[in-house]
Amino acid sequence: MAACVTVWLKTLALFGVIVSRTNAAVYTAVPQSNAVLKGTTVIIPCSFSGLSSSDVVVWEGPPNFRIIATGRTVFKSFSRHRIIGDASRGEFNLEIRRVSLEDGGGYRCTASSADDAGDALLTVIDPMPGPPELTGGEYPVTAGSDLMLRCRSRGGHPVPTLSWYNGTRLQKSTNVKLDVDGGQVSANLAISRVEKWDNGVNMTCVADQGFPKLVQPRAASRNIRVNYPPSVLVPEPSVHVIEGASANLTCAVDSNPSAIVSWRRHGDPLPLKGLESGPSFLLSKVSRQDAGVYQCTADNSVAPPGYGTVTLDVLYKPWIDPTMDEKVTVLNAQDDFTLECLAEGNPKPTVKWRRKDTSLYWENPLRFHRVRYDVQGLYECVATSPGFKEVKRQTFIDVVGKPHIRGSPSSTATVAKGGAIRLVCDVVSDPLPNRIKWVLQNNQGIEKDLSSVDEDVEIIETKADQEMSSSITVKKVGSDREGTYLCKGTNMFGTAHREIQVDLTASQQPMTIIVVSVLAVVVLVAMLTLSFIIAVRKGWICEQKFPDAADTPIASRPIPPAPKYARKPRTGTNDSGVEDLMELQELDGTLKPRPPPRVDKEWTSVGLSYPGLVHSSSLPPYSTVERDRPDGEDTRPSSRIIEEDWQAVMEPPVPPPKDGARRLLRKDIARLDVVDERQPGSCEIF
Repeated sequence: MAACVTVWLKTLALFGVIVSRTNAAVYTAVPQSNAVLKGTTVIIPCSFSGLSSSDVVVWEGPPNFRIIATGRTVFKSFSRHRIIGDASRGEFNLEIRRVSLEDGGGYRCTASSADDAGDALLTVIDPMPGPPELTGGEYPVTAGSDLMLRCRSRGGHPVPTLSWYNGTRLQKSTNVKLDVDGGQVSANLAISRVEKWDNGVNMTCVADQGFPKLVQPRAASRNIRVNYPPSVLVPEPSVHVIEGASANLTCAVDSNPSAIVSWRRHGDPLPLKGLESGPSFLLSKVSRQDAGVYQCTADNSVAPPGYGTVTLDVLYKPWIDPTMDEKVTVLNAQDDFTLECLAEGNPKPTVKWRRKDTSLYWENPLRFHRVRYDVQGLYECVATSPGFKEVKRQTFIDVVGKPHIRGSPSSTATVAKGGAIRLVCDVVSDPLPNRIKWVLQNNQGIEKDLSSVDEDVEIIETKADQEMSSSITVKKVGSDREGTYLCKGTNMFGTAHREIQVDLTASQQPMTIIVVSVLAVVVLVAMLTLSFIIAVRKGWICEQKFPDAADTPIASRPIPPAPKYARKPRTGTNDSGVEDLMELQELDGTLKPRPPPRVDKEWTSVGLSYPGLVHSSSLPPYSTVERDRPDGEDTRPSSRIIEEDWQAVMEPPVPPPKDGARRLLRKDIARLDVVDERQPGSCEIF
């Protein structure tokens, strides 16, 4: 029974709630959280629709949601609060004037029949009185040490959040402390082992209360100053300058604080004309003595100091040692003679030797393996460097020594007895001999000085620079002038001589007679040959054959005339066993005789050879020649024709023949012979 009563009561209660919700008010504006600056006026909205006369609107607020107003009535303790809005429209907005920090907190607006709309948070902002305060980094720190920066903010509500930035990059803070009661907050930033690159870095502490639209963040910055030792960078380690120009040596120094730069030169004092200007050292009109290694030293009291070196290279034209001798004397035939040319310059010059007015060059030092007289002359030492004109210095090499006679030490000459001979002796020396002496040593070993006083001797001497020539002419050489001729040259260094052996030969008169006789015979043979050719062309001869030694015909048939291209075959032998031979060829009317190359022919033999002979193998058969012979041709034996015609020509008497030979041009001797078929194209007459 009791259970049934309970269920009934719950049902009635649920029904009552449903009925009451059916007549409930509805929010048209609910309170919203807001943030306002201290001292300003704020309105927190709250309005309903469907309020009944029994509904009561209640405002609650800080501290601890105390009732501020019921309906439109505000309690007296909240003198700066009031309810505003159109009551007929259900507006119950809460206005707070001159908001203070105590006004901050949660607010709630409710109606009897309305659902709970939730709480609204009012934040009252009291801006910070100033930027945060920074400590640490007020003085420069040395590179390699640690640095601690502290940021502290005082006042402000809500309490700001502190953040450290390196430029725009957020840094991690350490040891953040918050003192709510004191209204202070602090944050530290630790930097371990600062470097030179940290010098000048801007570290910023930012205090932010979180409401940038109402109050901007406040910041404080600190520029870190780091003292670090100098570092030296040399932009141009090597400076090349031509002598007489200016030079600027520079060291680029990086340091904090600024360093004092000083200059010095390795091994030598600084040039007095140099000017130190901070990191630069200026030199005007440099000379080769200014060249060297210069060092700059930068010091700012932060150890260690910085150093840099600059090499000054002064370029100057080649220079040849003026103490080199203008004339050098050397002995002839000396071995391994050298002459060195000392030259300087920058860049280092190339030194060579050149003979004056020639294009022949030698390396330095000038070296001769063996000195000769032709070495003497004017030589130039030539020094060349890139970018400069060549420099030259001359030296004359004077070769002295005993005389030297050109040619082989000994020679041989022949002269016909009674003829003349001329001998020449060329001497080279320095100094020259006073004269060249000629001495004849006959075959018995007796020596005799020769001079122009002798009637048959003529001596001529000529002199030139370092040369002397002497010629001796012996006009009629006899047995007393046969022997060894010596030419001698003597000076202060010694004597040189040359031997010429002169031998006598037979007189030249018999040879002259032989030559003239041979030429006469050649001319005579040429005339006879020409007469023979004319007779052949006229048809006076070559129509009969020569009989042999027994006056018998060589052939039973007459011999036809030989064609222009043919040679006649051998026709037989004479009584002495010598073959009769006749060869003919027409050379367009020209026959060129020449002297015989052989001397073993009998004087009775006359040989003819003609250029371009056609060999007998090219002759047509005899029968063909005979058939082709024209009618009425002279058929006399050619031997008779030759005999008769040659007898008419050879009128002068001839010498008697040798044994076994017959007289020239006798009836049984007429011989034409090709004596040298090894030389086709020549004409030889014996």
